[in-house]
Amino acid sequence: MKSYIYLILLLVYGIFAVQCSDSDDDTPDDTSSENGSDNSSDDGNYTSFWYYSYEAVETITYEEMKLGKSEEFCPYAVAAYGDTLLVANCGTAGNSLILFSKKDSRPFRTIKTWKVNGQEKTFTSKINAIVVADDRLYVAEQQSLIHVFSLPDFEYLSCIGNGSWKGPVFQAQAIAVTKGLLFARDKDGKISVYKESDVTSENYQKINRYKQAGPGAGNSSNNGFAAHYMEVDEEGHIMLTGYEAQAFRILDPSLINDDFKNGTNIDIAEKTWALPFKPKTFAITADRIYTTGSNDVINIYDCEQKEWVKTLKSIKGFAFSIPERIYRESDECLWVSDTKNRALVKMGVFKGEIREYESVSEGIVRVYDIQTRNSETASVFYVNIKTHEIVDPSEWE
Repeated sequence: MKSYIYLILLLVYGIFAVQCSDSDDDTPDDTSSENGSDNSSDDGNYTSFWYYSYEAVETITYEEMKLGKSEEFCPYAVAAYGDTLLVANCGTAGNSLILFSKKDSRPFRTIKTWKVNGQEKTFTSKINAIVVADDRLYVAEQQSLIHVFSLPDFEYLSCIGNGSWKGPVFQAQAIAVTKGLLFARDKDGKISVYKESDVTSENYQKINRYKQAGPGAGNSSNNGFAAHYMEVDEEGHIMLTGYEAQAFRILDPSLINDDFKNGTNIDIAEKTWALPFKPKTFAITADRIYTTGSNDVINIYDCEQKEWVKTLKSIKGFAFSIPERIYRESDECLWVSDTKNRALVKMGVFKGEIREYESVSEGIVRVYDIQTRNSETASVFYVNIKTHEIVDPSEWE
């Protein structure tokens, strides 16, 4: 008798589970509506899709930076520390690091000069990289210097390199910090490694390389001064742009130790990622990788689809000219430096749900009354439900 009751309960539970589940199929079925009616049944089940949209939430120019002329401001490398946005300015106002309050939407300090041993020092060239690592801020400038500031006070601490490309820093183009080691992408594609523990005020410009890795298959050329970027990924590897090689390089920092032989390659060759353009900088989110490159657009890679799904030349509220660099503050907020427009753009990434649609082609739906970021009702959109991107009808008709 107990077994019989148990079987009945299992059957009831199975029916209930089926009734409550949503469809996982990405292909609109025959229940898709005409003229935008709700694609749901009386029991509340429906087929749900989503789309991405992009908007210039905030645009920062020389005026917002409290500068007198447009040419005085040209944003380059960007990073964030709490509420503070760190912006490298390479405009005619002089190379500097602007500290910008995100909360108040205004600059509150500009780091342009500091004193070392009683002497005034400055940034002598364009700032290529800004990295926050615990209680330190690393700022690499083009003239073979990596400056180190203490946090949270932004006081000058020390410097790696002596300004000569023959010294311990060779015009570092990108930097990353992991497990007490600072990795720098040299201008010729080699990877210089320094110990954070060596960075003290007493060791000002006396810090030598700990190790130096070979250039790797991903990039071995002296490529001029194209923008580069490197970042530690969730697996603990370092992802690095290979501009001339038209690839992403993947480095294994765990190979660096006291026994490491200089010149050895730390690239994971099988993970080198060939690209359809020359990459400059990138921003990794949970589902996507946004990359600037030689094609002067923002290239979007969908990690689920494992393909490049869209190129952005403009977003709502802003048209890009040369989107040189991109930085991730969060999955919903990216900062883009447009060097030709001399503007720093806060790009909002918004993910919206589609519950009312009409199937018009394989994988394409027509959507009515989509809710935008400001809860405004838009007119008609066409969405590719595979890439989750809004598409122009001319792309598929």
